[in-house]
Formats: sequence, structure tokens, C-alpha cells
Amino acid sequence: MNAVLRRMVAAAAAAAAAVAARQAAELGWTLIKDEPPPTAEGVRGDTELRDLLLWSAIVAGAVVLARKVVTQRTEQLLGTEDG
Repeated sequence: MNAVLRRMVAAAAAAAAAVAARQAAELGWTLIKDEPPPTAEGVRGDTELRDLLLWSAIVAGAVVLARKVVTQRTEQLLGTEDG
């Protein structure tokens, strides 16, 4: 498999992993807090701001971790040599 095709497959897998990670984080937030995740438009006080910052950190961490794991696994499965 050539390098360009490997990169395209890895990028597609990483994008799918990012979407899945965000959806999982959203589901977890909703189950734990019994309310949807906060949005920037909904911030009215310190509590909402704290929740928004926490939500942002959770999503960013989940997405970065999911993309890293999926990218590494994809590279392992597809190999690194051309041909």
C-alpha cells in the first residue's frame, strides 16, 4: 500500500475516532450530569463557565487520545513500507 493511501486511511480513521470520542463524551456528560453539555451561549455565571471549561477539556482530551490510538493502530495494521 503506498504512503499516500496509508495516510488517507489513517486520516479517515482518526476523523471517525474523533467523532466517536465526542459522542461518547457527550453521552457520559448527559448520564452523569443529567443535562446536555454546556455551550458558550448558555454561560451566565461562574458555575456555567466552570462546566464549559471542564467540558472543553474532557472533549479535547478524549479526541486527542482517540486520534492517537487509532492512528497508531492503523499504522500498525497497514505497515510502514511501500510496496
